[in-house]
Amino acid sequence: MTAKKKLKKPNALGRIVRAIDAAGRDADVARRSASDPAFRKGVQSDRRATLSKFSTVKHALADRERRERAKKKKKT
Repeated sequence: MTAKKKLKKPNALGRIVRAIDAAGRDADVARRSASDPAFRKGVQSDRRATLSKFSTVKHALADRERRERAKKKKKT
């Protein structure tokens, strides 16, 4: 490789093209993975776990609000 090529910075258009190509490759991998039954089962269990965590947080926040309201009533 010559010294000029080594020092030459890629232009903005070249960086954009490489980013688009990388995104396309990632999308292809994701599409192939999504058709895999084991992958789909893993996503489904992750989704359930995440939703159950949100449900738990929601209940915890509701309990905290109830306790705060009870404290305010007690003070008055």
